[in-house]
Amino acid sequence: MKKVLWLLCLLGTTVFGQEFNLTLHLTDGTTVTIPIDDIRRLDFDGVTGIDDGEDTQQVISEFKLLQNYPNPFNPTTTIAYQLPEKAAVTVSIFDISGKLIKVLLSETQAGGTHQVVWDGTNQNNSGVSSGIYIYAVRSGNSVLAKQMLLIK
Repeated sequence: MKKVLWLLCLLGTTVFGQEFNLTLHLTDGTTVTIPIDDIRRLDFDGVTGIDDGEDTQQVISEFKLLQNYPNPFNPTTTIAYQLPEKAAVTVSIFDISGKLIKVLLSETQAGGTHQVVWDGTNQNNSGVSSGIYIYAVRSGNSVLAKQMLLIK
């Protein structure tokens, strides 16, 4: 009970300009970070997980490109996407005029959720300037793209 009260007192303190994130380390080795906007109450009863012995996986039905995180970013950002099945994938970065800046990945990948990190460099590994960049993921005949902002 003391742990719960102490944590609630800590979380009840108002701190302006702070962001809190929940980071999940998944069994497949990936890490997911979720921003927490409002924490009302956390209870710790000693149960940390339930395992029924079966391998459960999320069924992905369509090719999907997720928003990069963080955005705006400096110095790195993570680009995540979902593939419904095995496919040849290319992840590329373009400047706002459409000029190719860097190809981050070009390979065949299994269906599922994937992510790649961009460190704000070009094909020669030189840092690029602040600005709006486009990230595009090609899977088969489909291309999905979104914008991101690099601030230095």
